[in-house]
Amino acid sequence: MARMFGGFMGNSNVLLQHGGSGMMSPFMIILGILVLFLVGYFVYYMVLSAKKPSNTSSNNEFIGEGMNNGGVKDAELMLFYVDWCPHCKTAKPEWEQLKAEYEGKTINGYNLIFTEINCTSDSPDTEKMMNTYKIEGYPTIKLLKDGTVIEYDAKPTKGTLVQFLNTVL
Repeated sequence: MARMFGGFMGNSNVLLQHGGSGMMSPFMIILGILVLFLVGYFVYYMVLSAKKPSNTSSNNEFIGEGMNNGGVKDAELMLFYVDWCPHCKTAKPEWEQLKAEYEGKTINGYNLIFTEINCTSDSPDTEKMMNTYKIEGYPTIKLLKDGTVIEYDAKPTKGTLVQFLNTVL
């Protein structure tokens, strides 16, 4: 029978001569598990460090966009308007009052920046802004906060704009 399997029985006898019955010792099992664990940990660590977001510091603390000294972040309030629109002409003085009072001030940890985009001109920059923020009508007011665009959807008066800012910031 040993000839039939090409000396298989002979190899089996070698295992028996070395003190094993064909099974691994507990030490070898533990060593194998330990090696697998270390390899798995190494691979996990390498993948995790490669995918670490760029907006975190070495201790994985989030560093938001627009962080200034003292942890104050920027929030940009944008007004999209055209010169010929009667609603824009009504909203513009309200916007100017709000801007005069709040520009550069901090509300709930956000430094407020005002930006006006006159969409009357067909410049490439204006077209890009209109496409980016999906401007379909005028006046349109949007707030850019923490990378998120929040749309203002009310009559643009100073009072409603202040309420909007206090609510979303």
